[in-house]
Amino acid sequence: MQRPYQTFTCYIRDTFHTKAFRISVDGFFGCAGKCIYCENSYYKPPEESMEEQIIRLRNFYEKRHKARDFYLYFQKGTNTGASARHLKEVYDRGLSLLSFIGLIIGTRPDAVNSEIIGLIQSYTEKYDVWLEYGLQSTFNATLDTIQRGHTYEDFLRALELLKETDIKCTVHMILGLPGESLEMMVENVRRLSRLPIQGIKFHHLYVLEGTFLHKLYLSGDYQPLSYSEYKEALMASLEHLRPDIVVHRVLGEDHSGHLVAPRWKMTKDRILDDIRKSMVREGRFQGRLFS
Repeated sequence: MQRPYQTFTCYIRDTFHTKAFRISVDGFFGCAGKCIYCENSYYKPPEESMEEQIIRLRNFYEKRHKARDFYLYFQKGTNTGASARHLKEVYDRGLSLLSFIGLIIGTRPDAVNSEIIGLIQSYTEKYDVWLEYGLQSTFNATLDTIQRGHTYEDFLRALELLKETDIKCTVHMILGLPGESLEMMVENVRRLSRLPIQGIKFHHLYVLEGTFLHKLYLSGDYQPLSYSEYKEALMASLEHLRPDIVVHRVLGEDHSGHLVAPRWKMTKDRILDDIRKSMVREGRFQGRLFS
């Protein structure tokens, strides 16, 4: 099928001529944020050690996909939320457990400094390194509403730290945040497309039990996007996205077991297939409206 947007899978294939899988591990960093859509009690230390997490996922991908190449992905929590010395110990331990081709580190834009960036830069000599900043919105009013705890300007400063490095930057964005119209969601992408970023992740906002967002949902003050609304917001955003930016994800997934809404009654694979087919059928593609 024609590719309406540049996926991370395509990036890996075009760059390394292979198919690689992300092994997501919990580095035990936790998260100091108090966002309205998160419940920090869900950030419990995993029962498995890092070694056990990596071995289990490697075995799964090898058995199911005959995988040979992997990225080590520190995904959950704020994975720069410690001293550079401790971070190095954790990163080195994880990378020593398998022959990884890349390293992905998820964090907040207010949780990095020049020393930490220098540490992460040191891994680019051997690995394809991506630093994933959780931004969610470029509108400070929205960031205040969701109690994100940082500003858009904090993100710009964090991005500036990468200017003279070989670290690739991915930005995590949420579609359907309280108070954001379709026009605002598209404007988020327009702003990011003017910046020196290399990747983006789109995530739909879902309601988890016990969160402040759950209270807003129960009171009728927040309604998550329907699938059709989300699909349109995503496709419109992709059309305004700079063509060379790698799309790491177009859909969020809840693994906590506490999902309240939305429940779209479609599998992830079916949703992804529908999005791709809809874009091709309608002649819409990444960067079509970029300027």
